[in-house]
Amino acid sequence: PLCCKLPRRPAPCPAQHSGAMGVCHGSPASRAECPANMRVFGRRRAVLAGLNYRGTSAELRGCINDMTNQKSVLQEHYGFSEKDILMLHEDQPKDKWPYKARIMEGIRWLYEGAGPGDLLFFHYSGHGSQFQTADGVMADCLCPLDCLERPWPGSIILDTEIHQALYDPLAAGVKVVAIFDCCHSGTVANLPVKRDLHVSGEHAPKARYLKAPAMVGVKETQALAGIRRGVLAGQRQDHQLWVFSGCQDNQTSADAYVDGQFQGAFTWAMIKALRGDVWNQTYIDLLDQIRANLKGYTQVPALTTTSEPYLNYWYCGREPEAASREVHAVDREVGRRKALLIGINYRRSRNELRGCINDVATYRELLIKHYGFKESEMLILTEDESRENWPYKARIVEGMQWLMDGAREGDTLFLSYSGHGSQMMDSTGTEPSGMSQCICPLDCNKPWPEHIILDTEIHTHLYDSLPDGVKLTCVFDCCHSGTVANLEYNRDLHLAAQGFEEVPAVPERYHGARYMEPPRDVSQPHSASILALGCGRGSPAQFKKASGFRNAVADQKLYGNRHLWVLSGCQDDQTSADAFVSCMYQGAFTWALASTLQSQRYAAKYETLLTQVRAKLAGRYSQVPALSTTRRAYFDRFFLGKSAPELAIRKHCCAAK
Repeated sequence: PLCCKLPRRPAPCPAQHSGAMGVCHGSPASRAECPANMRVFGRRRAVLAGLNYRGTSAELRGCINDMTNQKSVLQEHYGFSEKDILMLHEDQPKDKWPYKARIMEGIRWLYEGAGPGDLLFFHYSGHGSQFQTADGVMADCLCPLDCLERPWPGSIILDTEIHQALYDPLAAGVKVVAIFDCCHSGTVANLPVKRDLHVSGEHAPKARYLKAPAMVGVKETQALAGIRRGVLAGQRQDHQLWVFSGCQDNQTSADAYVDGQFQGAFTWAMIKALRGDVWNQTYIDLLDQIRANLKGYTQVPALTTTSEPYLNYWYCGREPEAASREVHAVDREVGRRKALLIGINYRRSRNELRGCINDVATYRELLIKHYGFKESEMLILTEDESRENWPYKARIVEGMQWLMDGAREGDTLFLSYSGHGSQMMDSTGTEPSGMSQCICPLDCNKPWPEHIILDTEIHTHLYDSLPDGVKLTCVFDCCHSGTVANLEYNRDLHLAAQGFEEVPAVPERYHGARYMEPPRDVSQPHSASILALGCGRGSPAQFKKASGFRNAVADQKLYGNRHLWVLSGCQDDQTSADAFVSCMYQGAFTWALASTLQSQRYAAKYETLLTQVRAKLAGRYSQVPALSTTRRAYFDRFFLGKSAPELAIRKHCCAAK
């Protein structure tokens, strides 16, 4: 279904998006079906035209790869079938080479029998150019394969022809997405609602621009106006049409070598943006992410459409998959929201950090502004608070008890810890390495373990006492935190296992590890642990059985019904960075988490959130965040139960010129 996402301001869009597939809501109290013409429930057809102009002076290298990549995306993620995709490029039989006549025939085929609920898709990768019409106006144009041999304008496709063939015949209820990865494509659509503000950048691989023949060349003094003046605002407001352009009218689109192959920089950036968001994006958010991915190139992509609310629709009609009915039923249960926020900078000590109290401020603002928490239902423990709320061990334990006090079904609880993490010898014989994970309160300069909080203690105070139906999310931005939860299901594989290369952390102005060296008397693995396993490391089976408190949660009867998620800043054998990023001292993991939530408009599933946080940290920091929970299905739940993305506020530029 192609259902509108939350509009950016009160707008003609008749409904607001909810997490359920094909369902909209105007207010929490009233739910209504989206209008039928807003859904994709019919055929999906696509024409993909890529021109490499092989063996000519205009040769490109990446356009056919664009078509291959785009075809895979449409088939694997957007419901297009092989028989409904027409490929036009030089690797096809000659009758499917992208000459002008064949491209125009393809567009007519695209529209044959199209009716309400259908989705039509057109992608052109090749050269773009400009042609001066008889009345002196510079028209944008596409350059079919025969434009090198035959006179212009008979062998090119003018923007007016694109309108006549692709936009004008569009029937009510039919949706069209068009992509032009070519030069001078910014106003090839000339629709009334446009997003094309410039950004800066420097990089220019080969341009997808074909200079017009001398007899029809561009006069340098001629203003570039396209035919926008002939398009009245609202003229096509009833058409459901979205057009992506690889660059502005006065720019070139790059034919580049990216990720091991020749391809269009814009097409690469677009597919990367969709993949990064698990193939769910609104049109306007997709444009923003494409631009971010193209940082370093001079081209600035544009998006045009026919009505402003359409900017907030889901790309190609693919909404985020709804979780199970059970999940939504639980998430709709509304009770109290309480939060315990702990940040320790260890000021004026040799273990001093700089970003942990800032992390607390970040979580406080996040929870209040976006997740319905109240200041009165928060307990903040930092060195900036009054002395009774300094984060000593006893006060942290009291805070955990306060968090759980009175919790009942439907409540949502949140705990964040930013500070040092460490390890000390395990005397229980259950840790394969002989070391237990712990967090380090402000008074941990006193004897251990009396003044640290072991992972087993975290279980005792938080997880063991969690009532049925109460949702608890914990975030640990500290070192050695990968299995601080030791829950049954984990997403803690290293980046190398996901196709990323693990690289050393790259410090910005400041970069410290949130790791505290344990006292010598507790820093060596306990012999009982080593003997219990019979070796220093233990087999994978032994590791699963013996890892921390994991063996106590393996029994689904004990923990399977607990609604619990634990996000950890790194693996057990890693350090979490205390960094200077985005102009402030903060935890690298907290920064990545908050910025990912912002990009998702504060509605993200836990596993998607983990994937994107890892992507933000990859290449800059060596830490690999982890996620643990009590049931496999809970990875598919929304962070803090929020499934409806928020209104995004941006300045608009909607008038046709």
